[in-house]
Amino acid sequence: MEQYLYFGNLGLGERQFQIANFIGLALHPSHDREIRHNALEALPFPENSIPKIQSQDVFEHLPFEKLPFILDEIYRVLKPAGVFRLSVPDYRSPLLKKRSIFDDRQRVIGDLMMGASATYDSATAQTKVSFSQDGNAHLWFPKYELILDLIVKSDIRKCATIKFYQCFTNDENFLTEPIPENEMFVLRSLPHDNRSNGKPISIVVDFVK
Repeated sequence: MEQYLYFGNLGLGERQFQIANFIGLALHPSHDREIRHNALEALPFPENSIPKIQSQDVFEHLPFEKLPFILDEIYRVLKPAGVFRLSVPDYRSPLLKKRSIFDDRQRVIGDLMMGASATYDSATAQTKVSFSQDGNAHLWFPKYELILDLIVKSDIRKCATIKFYQCFTNDENFLTEPIPENEMFVLRSLPHDNRSNGKPISIVVDFVK
C-alpha cells in the first residue's frame, strides 16, 4: 500500500484518518498512524516515492523563512504526477481580519485568537506583538502574494501544474472554485465552512509534479 503524507497530527476524527494510506508527520506522535517528524528537517522518504501529500493549517505555525526548504523536500519526494495540497488561512478573509492586529501600514502582524498578544510601547509609539511559545501561534499571515513568493523561492515551482482553488487574489477579488476532494479533504474551505458568507477563509492550492 502506497503511503500518503499528512503534515501534523492525524486526528482520529479527521477524514484523512479514514483513508488507510495516510500517515501523520507529527512532532509528538499520539498513535501508530503517525511518525515522529520535525517539519523543519528533511523528509525521511526517497525521491519520487509519495503520490499524495497534504498540509492543512500547518505552515503558518512555522517560520516563513524555513518554508522554501520544506517545499523543496515535498517536491523531492513527490512522485511524478503526484499531488501536494496546501491550505493555510487567508488573512484577507473578513473572518480573520476581525481577530487580527494591524500595523500602521494595515498589514496583519498578529492573530489574537492564535497566540498573539499586543502591548503599546510609549517610547517608540508603536504596538509590539509577541507570540505564545507552545507551537500554536500563527507566526506569519498568509496572503496570495506570500504564497507566490514561497513558490518562486523553492523547487515546488517546477511542478507541471499549480492550481489555486480558493483565496483572495487582492483586497477585492477572490476565487471560490470547487476543490476536488481526491482523498485530501480541506475542512476550512467552501462549502464546508461558510463563516465568511461565501468568501474564502483559506488559501487552497494544488501542486501536481
